[in-house]
Parts: sequence; structure tokens; C-alpha cells
Amino acid sequence: MSLPSALAGCACSAGGTWDPYAFLNYNPTLSISSTADGRSAGVQDDYRAEDFPNGDILRPMPSVSSSDTVLAITEKENSSDGAYVRGALMLSRGSLVNQNNTLKSPEEIASALGRAGVTPSDRIVVYGDDPGDAALGFLALKYVGQRDVSLLDGGIERWKSMGLPVQSTPSVRDESDYTPNKQDLVATYDYIISGEAQIVDARPFRDFGISRIPGAIHIDSERITDGDRIVDNETLSGLFAPLQRDRPVVVYSENLNQSSLVWFALQLMGYNAKIYSWSDWVSHTTSLTQNAPGALGRSSTAVTGSEGTGSVSRYRKLGR
Repeated sequence: MSLPSALAGCACSAGGTWDPYAFLNYNPTLSISSTADGRSAGVQDDYRAEDFPNGDILRPMPSVSSSDTVLAITEKENSSDGAYVRGALMLSRGSLVNQNNTLKSPEEIASALGRAGVTPSDRIVVYGDDPGDAALGFLALKYVGQRDVSLLDGGIERWKSMGLPVQSTPSVRDESDYTPNKQDLVATYDYIISGEAQIVDARPFRDFGISRIPGAIHIDSERITDGDRIVDNETLSGLFAPLQRDRPVVVYSENLNQSSLVWFALQLMGYNAKIYSWSDWVSHTTSLTQNAPGALGRSSTAVTGSEGTGSVSRYRKLGR
């Protein structure tokens, strides 16, 4: 298959991004034809990051270059069926998450990044065994202050289907001395009860119906993805329509992959969002219920539920 003359011998596209035809020996199965903006029709859809308000954090596959540090978030070393993006480093999910499914401390995450050979100056592209792992990796990197990080727009299967190069094992680097620069991305209980932020419950609707933080609205994390990709701008706009753009948002779940997915989507759409743990809420409200029933900041009940004690909740489910 011959390349368009505009791409032959050049690793850059007209828009300034790296072109996979030159760098990665990209060989798409789709026929190549020019579009109005000069891109190949076969990869036009892969530049959809431009459709989002904060699209810089969503990385098109064809734009990945040799100057990027690709980081795979996996459960175990062979969890990607023996296929990794060429040159990718591996970071285990367990190095980022505690046993109670809360985010580890910045120091612990920085230590894991250092062992993997990551440095704060790297331009990182992160992907995972599934979109939740990828979003979790993105969150962890931003939490420790990594400045240049984006999430790959798709997973390893999509990467392979586009003819992009893979390797059977992750790459290895010399260890680095990674010093974290903690960012304010994890909400506290006091912040939750202050009423400053809008609260989003990212758990399945069944769990939301049983018990939830008072005033929370429901956005199921499963509605954030379509296969191994984040859904489009229009879909996210509909899901987030009830949220006020000028107020911060806090997303919680008992599964960090679920809350990370919704959190990332909010970031992609330009919201100021933080993450919170359902287990932290339960631990505080259980103590309050035992020691001072009803004492919960602005709320009259510790946990609102469908079988609550007379409290009225905002039982709202978004996206349906």
C-alpha cells in the first residue's frame, strides 16, 4: 500500500502530530483517501480527542511517538495476553490501590513509578487491561503531580487491529528517583459534608438504590465507555447535563475503577472534579450513627437509602 505524498518521508502530519506511517510502520486495513483537513480517512475517527473541551488528555493512537513513555496498567504481567504496545512499561494495579480499594499515598505511588523507571519529565501515555484500569492509572499519575500525561484512546486490541506494533513482554528501564508533587484530587469527608461540591455516585444503580451519600446523583460508570473507548462528546454532555459547570464535582464508588472512569470523563469535559471513597463515607457515618445519631453536617441522616428513616433523598439516575 503506497502512502500519500504528503506523508511520505515525514513523521509529522499537517497538524503537528506524529504520523504512524513513518514512525510505527502503521499499515491500516482501510483504504486511504484524503479528507478536507488533509488527514487520511482511515484514521480520521482516531483524532476525535479534538471534539472534547479538554481533549488534550485523550491521546489518539496514531499520534503516539517514540518520544512518549507508554505505561500499561495491568493486574499481572501476563494479563494482556502476551501483547503490549511496543516500548511500553508495565505498572501493576496493586501498586496504586490499597486492599480497601482506596488510592495509595503519593509516596507509595511515586515509589512504584520510580521502580518502573518513570520520571516526572516523561510525556506519558497510559492504557490498561480495561478502560477503568487506564483511568485509574491516569488518576494516580495526576495525583503525584505528573504534568504531561494522557490516556490512550482505546486498548491493546484496538491498537493491534490498527496494525500498530506490539511486543510480548513489557519493556524495562533503570529505576529512577521519583519525587511526588501531591495534587488536591482526593476529597475528604469534611469537604463532602461542606456542601461545596456536587456529589456523583458511580456505582451500579442497584447499590445506589440501597444506600448513598445524601444529595448524590447517579452516573453509572458503565455508561462512560463504548467498548474500550470513552463515549463521544454528545453522550457525555447528556450524562453530565444536570451538573453545574461552575461548581466542583466529587465522584465516589467502592470500586476505584468505576469512580476513576467517571472522574476522567468529567476532566475530559472540562469539569473541576475530585475523587472520594465510599468506604471512607461509611466509616465516618457509622461512627456518627453510633456516637451521635443524626449529626452529619447539613444532612439529617448518615446514609440515604430507599428504606431510610423518613428522609427524602434526591433519587436521580442520569443517562436514561
